Amino acid sequence: MGADAIFMDDNARPHKARLVRSYLESETIPQMAWPTRSPDLNPIEHVWDMLGRRIAGRSVPPDTLHELQQALLQERALLLQQAINDTIASMPRRCQACISARGYL
Repeated sequence: MGADAIFMDDNARPHKARLVRSYLESETIPQMAWPTRSPDLNPIEHVWDMLGRRIAGRSVPPDTLHELQQALLQERALLLQQAINDTIASMPRRCQACISARGYL
């Protein structure tokens, strides 16, 4: 990361753990203030959701970490780039909806 980078997380419980906060402070990594319970507008979260649904829909779910890795790689290869592009293209609409709702769901 460059000197002007700011770390952003979504306030998930693991990201707010004392250990994580202490590490970020000790490394003097600047953090963006982010409201709790805010909508997640990051497109990668939606792609992860698509992959998660595909994994959950498998007739035989992965049992090990290695099987999960392989399943994710297989499902990512099958995931249409157009679905990812559509998610990214929806960002202006999602952002406008969030602004119109004043940040509330």
